[in-house]
Amino acid sequence: MNGKTLLWNGGHLAALSAFALAQPLFNLLADNPEFFAARGSSPFDIISFAVLLVLVPPALLLLVELLLGLASEAAGLVAHLAFVGLGVALIVLQAIRGVDASDQVLIALAVAVGTGAAFAYRRAEPVRAFMNVLSPAPLVFLVLFVFFSPVNKLTLAGEADAKSIGGIARVPVVMVLFDELPSTSLMDERRRVDAGLFPAFARLARDGTWFRNAYAIHDSTSQAIPAILDGNLPEEGTLATSSEHPNSIFTLLGNSHRLNVSEEATTVCPRDLCGDPRLDESYASRLGSLSEDLGLVWLHVASPPGIEADLASVSHTWGDFGGDEPAAPGDPANVRARLLGNRRARFDAFVESVERSRRPSLNFKHVLLPHVPWEYVPSGAQYLRGALEPVPRLSNFSYEDQGQLDQLYLRHLLQLRFTDKELGKLLDRLDALGMYDDALIVVAADHGVAFDLGERDRRKVTEKNLHQIAPVPLFVKAPGQRKGAVRDDYVETIDIFPTVADLLGIRLPDETDGVSAYGPRVKGRDSVRILKRDLSAWIRLDADEFERRKAAQLAKKIELFGTGADGPERMFRFGPNAELIGRPVGSLPDLAGAEIENAEDYEDVDAGSGYLPAHVMGRVDGGEPGRDIAIAVNGEIAAVSRTFTLVGDDEVIFAAIIPESALREGSNDVRVLEVL
Repeated sequence: MNGKTLLWNGGHLAALSAFALAQPLFNLLADNPEFFAARGSSPFDIISFAVLLVLVPPALLLLVELLLGLASEAAGLVAHLAFVGLGVALIVLQAIRGVDASDQVLIALAVAVGTGAAFAYRRAEPVRAFMNVLSPAPLVFLVLFVFFSPVNKLTLAGEADAKSIGGIARVPVVMVLFDELPSTSLMDERRRVDAGLFPAFARLARDGTWFRNAYAIHDSTSQAIPAILDGNLPEEGTLATSSEHPNSIFTLLGNSHRLNVSEEATTVCPRDLCGDPRLDESYASRLGSLSEDLGLVWLHVASPPGIEADLASVSHTWGDFGGDEPAAPGDPANVRARLLGNRRARFDAFVESVERSRRPSLNFKHVLLPHVPWEYVPSGAQYLRGALEPVPRLSNFSYEDQGQLDQLYLRHLLQLRFTDKELGKLLDRLDALGMYDDALIVVAADHGVAFDLGERDRRKVTEKNLHQIAPVPLFVKAPGQRKGAVRDDYVETIDIFPTVADLLGIRLPDETDGVSAYGPRVKGRDSVRILKRDLSAWIRLDADEFERRKAAQLAKKIELFGTGADGPERMFRFGPNAELIGRPVGSLPDLAGAEIENAEDYEDVDAGSGYLPAHVMGRVDGGEPGRDIAIAVNGEIAAVSRTFTLVGDDEVIFAAIIPESALREGSNDVRVLEVL
């Protein structure tokens, strides 16, 4: 093979690779630049990844072709034609994946077109000439993506600077923002914080001001968190970066306070003020995690519907990206890794990083809790290995069975109890350092989460679920405040930043959309509003209707799970035949065909290991959905449920959470019984 032929072959493979692989991802990322912002990707990371995406796949194919050609010219030619056919087939498969046909038919059609294209490429000079014309396409795609798409806000933008503002009160500031936490999850039957289940949140309510009717203004973390940090409403195309939010709490206090900041899904704090532990990872590690995430996304884009349904979910992370392998504990490489990694270890590390110093500090933490994946019991032990379900898609909300939706609700509340435990560690740390009384403490959440039957998306706001998505906790303990208060004004999350400024005696240099929660303007609000996901319009609800719906949601939660006054294990006493819980097995037969996932985990339980198999799940071979079951542990009924199927799947499965107290150290006898 001469040099000219090799050059053209490389150009043709690069063009096909660009159309099949690079351009679909470039298009997706151009529409979702927040993916890079959430990861904290540097301009170098973004540009180098784009360059490698364009160059590496065709280079590898050309290398294989060249090596085969050295052994046999015919073998090299066959490899080249095979790669041409493969490239065309992948392009065609993406174009026709919406056609109403089976996966096998779609794949066969794509392969047939690819084979025909390879034959034409070999036989017809005009086809090869056309490929010559397409050879510059990879460079065009690369330049457009890096410099002319919305991603250029990340590749070309600089960092914001700290503001020079005088008169700021020299008090420490502690701000914690939780994720996917509706305020009704914290309440008891009197609409107070349930102190029996959530003592740390109750402590804040007792010592500070609880704005009980606070609500979020957006349902997406990448928009909701920056709005909290700078007090302004989200705008279309705005990213969660410091250059896009130059007037944030970080730049406001950057000159007066020592910044101890941990962002997990945004990059609003300028790196020269806060640093960014995500960039402490090696370049190879960052590139590897980026490639892993986007490889999965590309499979979702390119695969026929049936195959795509079996892929790991991409719905749990910002920008709709995700994966199925856990990160190492504390791995800060990306949002997916931070969701699937050890969230407890990272929060504990933040708690330890809080120090008393001469210079007042701003201690900020965005916590990906009680956000899915649900994996923690109240003690802090994890009940999922790797944080993803052994039964794929088990956490999706598209259930036809109310009982399984209630199981998800329970898992949310259990993880919230663990979240409360972590918050308690922080409050105890502040107390031990002598900072608790003097500090300005703000605890809130970005948005809530909905539990509606048949709805898969747990947090996309609609008029129907606004009362679950919008309400969020907001606790503000002013410096020196020792007596709690409850205020029922309708405070928006964009009011948090102006409230902090108000309590620190700061006159903001720039006007904000939000106002101080202590000011007169919040008192006139008589409705609730939240922006649609695409920012196209507001969804509004009259305050009276909002309160009626919240009350109904709270009543439903209490009916199912009780309150702390009933004892912590009351939460597990729900479902069909709930009266059996706590009783001996008796004459109940084993459920025929039931196979427990990871059954070996019950043979040697070690609570001190940090893993506790409290989620009993599995499959039923030859069974039917809708059969009443009971989970027995060591001869006693620990939970009840029903067999069910996931939407779009005929496989019968079961799943139920059991109390931590049901398991003992060492060997445990766990059985799935049928309740006839």
